[in-house]
Amino acid sequence: NKNTGGNAAVLDDARRVALRAGTILEAGPHPEANSLILCKLDCGDVNEAGEPEEPRTVVAGLAGKIPFDELVNRKVVCITNLKPARMRGIESTAMLLAASDGQEGDDEVVQLLDVPDSVPNGELLSFENMEPCEPDAMLKSKGALKVWDRVKAKLRVNDEGEATYQNDGTVRKIMTSAGPVMVTSLKDCII
Repeated sequence: NKNTGGNAAVLDDARRVALRAGTILEAGPHPEANSLILCKLDCGDVNEAGEPEEPRTVVAGLAGKIPFDELVNRKVVCITNLKPARMRGIESTAMLLAASDGQEGDDEVVQLLDVPDSVPNGELLSFENMEPCEPDAMLKSKGALKVWDRVKAKLRVNDEGEATYQNDGTVRKIMTSAGPVMVTSLKDCII
């Protein structure tokens, strides 16, 4: 991808990832791994008849980082179109997005990206001043998974505590229908 309009391709990367609002319904330890937790997540999924689907199972590396009682009923940002991954025997069908201060090990401070409570589960989030997202049904090929890797590398919390996508010198907030996605207190750090 030499300089043949590479910007358009990168712009499309961000629009291919399904960032959605979801609510954590349950959270608890993973039976096989001390560093992992299990969550049930309402991502607003509906079947072809428009009826609610079962909540998604999410395996997350958040053990010891965020107390379970701070997770339950929390409205968060989840990625819903990554290929499901088996983690210590349990299939994870979505990913939670969290900010980190970048410290190693037990010193690390992690905060989930917060979505305003009025935002419905399943709402497709957007990037400020960017065309609406048109996510792939599933990012599963090696090339498609690289899309998420490229987007992930450009996600940061700004000095206002807002989640942003930073690309080619442009900073775009991650937006919901009720305003920007925020974190509790971390500033200017990685997601």
